[in-house]
Amino acid sequence: MLKCLNGGAVHIPIPSLERGLELCRLGGFDSLAMSPGLVSGRDPAEVNGLFEEVGVVPGAWGVSFNWRGSVEEHRQGLEAFRSQTELMAALGVTRCATWILPGSNDLNFDQFGEFHVERLTPVATILRDHGMSFGMEFIGPKTLRDSFRFPWVYTMKEMMRVGSEIGPNVGILLDLWHLYTSGGSVEDVLKVPESKIVLVHINDAPLGLERDQLVDNKRGLPGTTGVLPLKDFMAALREIGYCGPVEAEPFDDTLKELPEEERLQLVADSMRLAMGA
Repeated sequence: MLKCLNGGAVHIPIPSLERGLELCRLGGFDSLAMSPGLVSGRDPAEVNGLFEEVGVVPGAWGVSFNWRGSVEEHRQGLEAFRSQTELMAALGVTRCATWILPGSNDLNFDQFGEFHVERLTPVATILRDHGMSFGMEFIGPKTLRDSFRFPWVYTMKEMMRVGSEIGPNVGILLDLWHLYTSGGSVEDVLKVPESKIVLVHINDAPLGLERDQLVDNKRGLPGTTGVLPLKDFMAALREIGYCGPVEAEPFDDTLKELPEEERLQLVADSMRLAMGA
């Protein structure tokens, strides 16, 4: 598995590719989360050389346009996305992901499902044509699910089913937080083919709350409280042979209060402990 730095998830600004690679070097990360903004307009050979020089590999990237928007927004977004996918493929990127809301206030269960198949099938097809897998992240917290008029898919098994309707290269973005808050277990992970896990997020949950009381953006760095079964989760990933990127996604605003160097060190230390390296 690859310790992957996603600056946005840990409040560490990455204004340029060079800065991102430097932060990876300083923190001992194996991989850097990608975005079109970091590499747009640059020669792929030059970019690949920068990665090789630091000994870091490109991680996953996220769907870069508002696929939930109007029909016209979706059409225009797909055009740009196709070009961006070509560039990412030239850089050796093989994974892309997006998150999926667990409900809607406007569309019922079947309509919301049809919406996702319609909007995301072209995305998955573009990625497949460029040798990439596509991960869909299920969102677990009951506190968020209950805010929607029409609840929808929120478990790993259900999201795998939806993905199978969208394309053969579709799997999941597996977040330990969402596995736990959706009522899932480490045993469930052992049943998933390694090829269907596109990206992994790790984190922890605050003490003193029941599972159904947890709020989505109130988390912690992996291993900070021990509420989430991090050790067993990582062991399950190793057992099924997952070797892709793992990102910390704590949504911890207290990190903002620290100097950037200390922030990076905390994240790096938590990832090393989580991954045993």
